[in-house]
Amino acid sequence: MAKLWEKLLSFFGLMEDTEEESLEEVDFVRTPARKAAVLNLHSSKNMRLVIVKPYEFAEAQQIVENIKARKPVLVNLEETEISEARRIVDFISGATYALDGNMQKVSQQIFVFAPSQVEVNAQVYRSLQERETATTLEE
Repeated sequence: MAKLWEKLLSFFGLMEDTEEESLEEVDFVRTPARKAAVLNLHSSKNMRLVIVKPYEFAEAQQIVENIKARKPVLVNLEETEISEARRIVDFISGATYALDGNMQKVSQQIFVFAPSQVEVNAQVYRSLQERETATTLEE
């Protein structure tokens, strides 16, 4: 206890340190690194794809709310006016980017917007594109 008190006083400069330690005498103890938290991707909750067919720009905000709630959304714009469809896609893709999500174009007017933890397999997208191109060439 006395040594502890002396070390404390010498630390604050109130007492001269009588013992001199060299680096060889000091043992450095390395604490084990803390492991990162692991996220279980196989959770008990089912991932559901939300399918929407918006007709006007006002519906875009609700679509973004689904993405914020970590639900992937398939947006079908086949029956939407071109000017409205462009505004909807611009708004949703900007919000998806801000949320670190991703967007995939499935066909000319069908898009998948996914939150950051959902991966859209681009291979499926490419095979759909190739099939669409092959069908167009056959006609």
